[in-house]
Amino acid sequence: MCERLGAEVAEGRGCEVICGGIHLKMNISCFLLFTTLFTLSLSVLGDTAQCSHTFPNGQTFDLSGLRRPYGQRDWYADDRNGNMYYFNVCGDANEVPEACVHLQKAVQAPVFEVTNESDCFWLGQLRSMEWELIDENEPAAGVELYYFDGEQCGGGRARDVRIQFFCDPDAGVGKPLDYYVLEEDCHYSVTWPSKYGCPASSSSVVGWSFVTWFFAAVAAYLFIGAAYNVHYQGATVSTEAIPHLEFWREVPVLAMEGVRYTHHMVARLRGGQLHQYEKVDGVEYEW
Repeated sequence: MCERLGAEVAEGRGCEVICGGIHLKMNISCFLLFTTLFTLSLSVLGDTAQCSHTFPNGQTFDLSGLRRPYGQRDWYADDRNGNMYYFNVCGDANEVPEACVHLQKAVQAPVFEVTNESDCFWLGQLRSMEWELIDENEPAAGVELYYFDGEQCGGGRARDVRIQFFCDPDAGVGKPLDYYVLEEDCHYSVTWPSKYGCPASSSSVVGWSFVTWFFAAVAAYLFIGAAYNVHYQGATVSTEAIPHLEFWREVPVLAMEGVRYTHHMVARLRGGQLHQYEKVDGVEYEW
């Protein structure tokens, strides 16, 4: 928890804050830099689950493209009675519905139901997420995500919900709002035809996993490195706090040199004759 120690931030003035033992002097621009890095790290390290799965038969499904990242609106659908459902894929919902907050049910959950009477229920927990094939005899039909251990309903049973992703290459992302949510004895079912319900190639899954972990590593590197430089190296909370700043300033130059070198080597490999000149006493000589 951060505690303000100095004057309030105002025109031309900063304030001194302490965060976990780290003393910082901030102005408005520095504060924005700090909070941006911090928010980025939180979004990367947020409560999410593995969003691709390979079944014993070798079929792999990747739902990463449907997961709503931090700050984006959750998916939603309704049923025939006008009850609304808000949910995320492979992650907790980004926003707890107002009805849940009003009823003091502001818990983290992947799926919420808000009834037409403004009641609210959470329908499962992320840690209980399971994968199933829609049809084991026809794996290409699609895949199901289950969330178990939801809020209790009649008879002391826990609510649960499944999201059925039917394979439809022509549907694009698809919209769960196109179909009514079904409910029977505290078991809920969401129907969602989508291209993501089709088996994915293993190479694409590996590629997206690499991209995700790469950006996670970059975010952690920037935030942890900046905090270290401020706390131990005495850097101010500005661009000076960026780890290995001198290296990053040299990156454009190194990139241009790399492009020139690559062009040179490609021309040589293709058998092109490179002409280089050197001036000697004002006269150009080819070599």
